[in-house]
Amino acid sequence: MQNFFLILAVFGLVLAISFFTRKSVNRNSAFFLGAFYIIFSIYTFQTYIIESGLLLKFRWFYVWPLPIYNLIAVPIFFYFVSLIKDDFVWRWRYLILFAPFIIGFIDVLNVYSKPQEVYDTIINNANLKPGERLAVQYGIFNINQHYAMRFLWQFLSLLSLLPLMINFIRNLYKEKDRKLIFWTISLFVLFLIMSLLATMFAFEKLLKVNFLGSTGPILRAVNFVFYVVLFAIGIIPIYFPSILQGYPRTKKNKSAIDPSLKKDEDFKFGLDVDALDEKLKELQKEGLFLNKDFDLTQCAKAMEIPPHHFSYFLNQHHGHSFSAYRNKVRIDNAKALINLGYLDRNTMEALAQQCGFANRSSFSKTFKKVTTLNVTEFSSNSR
Repeated sequence: MQNFFLILAVFGLVLAISFFTRKSVNRNSAFFLGAFYIIFSIYTFQTYIIESGLLLKFRWFYVWPLPIYNLIAVPIFFYFVSLIKDDFVWRWRYLILFAPFIIGFIDVLNVYSKPQEVYDTIINNANLKPGERLAVQYGIFNINQHYAMRFLWQFLSLLSLLPLMINFIRNLYKEKDRKLIFWTISLFVLFLIMSLLATMFAFEKLLKVNFLGSTGPILRAVNFVFYVVLFAIGIIPIYFPSILQGYPRTKKNKSAIDPSLKKDEDFKFGLDVDALDEKLKELQKEGLFLNKDFDLTQCAKAMEIPPHHFSYFLNQHHGHSFSAYRNKVRIDNAKALINLGYLDRNTMEALAQQCGFANRSSFSKTFKKVTTLNVTEFSSNSR
């Protein structure tokens, strides 16, 4: 069991780094999710040290992480906010989320401000009686009260997001984004249950009642199951990276597609514009847009992003729907061929098929729509 906590700690750190270094994702969401796994990795590593009887060898690694643990509700709340809104804007009301952190920080300062003997006593007692360490008074609260407070904050913060979450899930359901639906519901429910049970266990100890029957073995078993599930579910974005790209909503305003705006002003939703533009150019060079059956789904797959993200990218950054952008690429290719004298040696039907159109009629209509000239007029002007 002890070694398993060490494995989880290392795995959590690797998982967090993978979230921090991901490209073409909603950077805010990926950062907050990574921050959560960093906190949980530190927590599981300390659990390993205590459960393995190594606390006396790592005396420095005990009191100071308390404020960090009390931050647990913050990255979870911010992750779902940035996922739902596909952006993150600071609100001063979010300061309430940091209340457990502030109290924990004050209590840690209180411990370190006392003589060294006080710290040594806390360490020795935690090593000799690990089951009683939660009752140690740091200052304002004891450890068990901090434990109850941090998970109560997490539970209440998640409850406050429930209306937004329900509406978000409805939108995902309409778009049939099953991967993101499964991920969002699973993670939200897991965090909600975890925070509720942890809060109930803590209050059971505080009130000295036994309504849950949370004996030591039961509590350890429940913690073990949650650790396994929590880290297992963290693997899902590795296999399905589109989950970290969220679900962007188009803002209907002119500035969103105004080419005079700077890149950091006209595209703020987590996708790496430069990387996507490079991939788009590669697809054009490969001639994929000239394939008759090349549609949005195939293009998004080649771009390695979800279809709704690719549509959003084209609309926001290029001002086109996928169909309009594909037609533009095809007509640009047709214009280049005409300028090279293609129609001198081939028919209009051959040109249409060469550029990905099903027939001459659809090619002619699209050509005039894009260039304002029919094919014959353009050909005459190019001579």
